[in-house]
Amino acid sequence: MSEILVVDDDANTREALAVSLRKTGHQVYLAATGTEALELVRQHPAALAIIDLKLPDMEGTDLFEALRIISPYTIAIMISARATVDEAISALKLGIYDFITKDFRLQELRKVVNKALETQQLLQENQRLRQALEERLAGGRILGRSPAFLKVIHQVLQIAPVRSTVLITGESGVGKELIAEAIHNGSPRREKPLVKVNCGALPEGLIESELFGHEKGAFTGAHQQRKGRFELADTGTIFLDEVSEMPLNTQVKLLRVLQEGEFERVGGSKTLKVDVRVVAATNQNLEEMVAAGRFRKDLFYRLNVIHLEIPPLRARREDIPLLAQYFLDKFCLENNRPPMGFTPEAMQALKQYLWPGNVRELENVVERAVALCSGSSVGLDDLPEELRQHSKVEDNIVIPVGASLEEIERLAIRQTLRKTGGDKEVTARILGIGLATLYRRLKEMEGKDPVSPQAAGKEE
Repeated sequence: MSEILVVDDDANTREALAVSLRKTGHQVYLAATGTEALELVRQHPAALAIIDLKLPDMEGTDLFEALRIISPYTIAIMISARATVDEAISALKLGIYDFITKDFRLQELRKVVNKALETQQLLQENQRLRQALEERLAGGRILGRSPAFLKVIHQVLQIAPVRSTVLITGESGVGKELIAEAIHNGSPRREKPLVKVNCGALPEGLIESELFGHEKGAFTGAHQQRKGRFELADTGTIFLDEVSEMPLNTQVKLLRVLQEGEFERVGGSKTLKVDVRVVAATNQNLEEMVAAGRFRKDLFYRLNVIHLEIPPLRARREDIPLLAQYFLDKFCLENNRPPMGFTPEAMQALKQYLWPGNVRELENVVERAVALCSGSSVGLDDLPEELRQHSKVEDNIVIPVGASLEEIERLAIRQTLRKTGGDKEVTARILGIGLATLYRRLKEMEGKDPVSPQAAGKEE
């Protein structure tokens, strides 16, 4: 049983919803105005709020934002007799779970309510995981609330305490090093060294010496004995970034360390034993490199005991405002600037951009914006040209005479995706189709033009 708040100025709608929801075992509270709803929530925090878009004393979206402050775990469904597409998009982008019209059937409403309550339980669980991460994994630089990123956080919490080797994959700039730090900081080795090695930045002739050390006179310039990174990381963790760049002959020696925990320094004959947890990272596809003979299969299996894939920023757009504000606060402080925010137009551009350079690119864009901004907020003009272009999305769809239904569908899908900043879940809800259907349509649309030249009245 869950506590549900129904807010609607129409008494008949309130009572109909209350009767239906109470039949399924829920505790229902009724309010006719936003003010009354806020008072009720202070006494009875609700798991779900069903809110009319237009209330006598405030907008339903304004009530939802106030509810989130009083009761952060409350999830909301918006209902309305008449609503525009823009109003629906605005509501969904605020974080409202679903938007339905008042001609709904009670059976359909119950299904939406059940799914919303399941989501609310997941949100509470994710928040618990987030708090556990902050308590157990030092640093505070890992930011994200999206389901894709919370999944990563959950995995980090699970794997941090064990000693198994971890392979972190993901595009450049997604934060693989931060995740490696979180794994170390959440492990029993947190008080021991965390030694980082960028394998791609070391010349082939020096990488073995860097990893395993060398004896005096081992090669020209080796004037004294030198400990390698594995010795320095003994009892701790070693992070091998860009492990795909490691030469094949060095891969053999790394494999031995992983299997036996032993090695010799370059130019030495004494076998050294170490107790080191290895966390490796790459933005390359190691399986393809194995097939091409550029990476050892046995080493790949040793590294890939636990695989952790970090999603690109375009797959976690919900995190962009949080990350952008974090970087804005950081660079304002570093440059002795007063605290600033983003204009709605600038934030919309940030959310719509694809971010090929991921979080690192976002950080650079915000740093540049702080340097160029002359006002109290970062505006669209303070962002690079490529981001400003992504903000120019038309609200209307022009359908040429003669366009087929398939072509009209493709236009509607593409334009709605642009309008929602690429958010497929919101797009599916706006179009009234299932998410699986949207993905299927997008797959079918690959390589097709929005409208054929014939339909557009053009000659080939």
